[in-house]
Amino acid sequence: MNTQPYISTPKTQSSYRTIKLDDHTVSLLKKHRVNRHEIVLMYTNYVQPENNIVFFQHEGKWLKTNVVREYFKEACKRANLPVLSPHALRHSHAVHLLEAGVNIKYVSERLGHSSIKTTADKYLHVTKKIEDQAMEMYLRYVQ
Repeated sequence: MNTQPYISTPKTQSSYRTIKLDDHTVSLLKKHRVNRHEIVLMYTNYVQPENNIVFFQHEGKWLKTNVVREYFKEACKRANLPVLSPHALRHSHAVHLLEAGVNIKYVSERLGHSSIKTTADKYLHVTKKIEDQAMEMYLRYVQ
């Protein structure tokens, strides 16, 4: 069984996309890039990766999926959060956007879904917050 990480093509054409990040996240990623260059220069057992991956093992290779899962599991435990998979962050992000009132078309494009229906089926289960916001919007409208 081959457990080597690899790059494959996205599932759909709409999966090819550029997404906007907030300034704080961009700043953290830039600091991380500087830090990883410093680490490679400081420690002889660290190798600069051949490609521009964000997170890598000391030998310059991708982090293996099980390593990422274990780090994530530990971070959840330290934060006293339920232990979920890293993919749960995608779900949380989508639900938070929808609860914040972001247009479902935008959320669908951000997630790389080929249709709004996919987004609605997967993420638009009515939460208490969405329900309360909908009622408030309706009451403002009819008054």
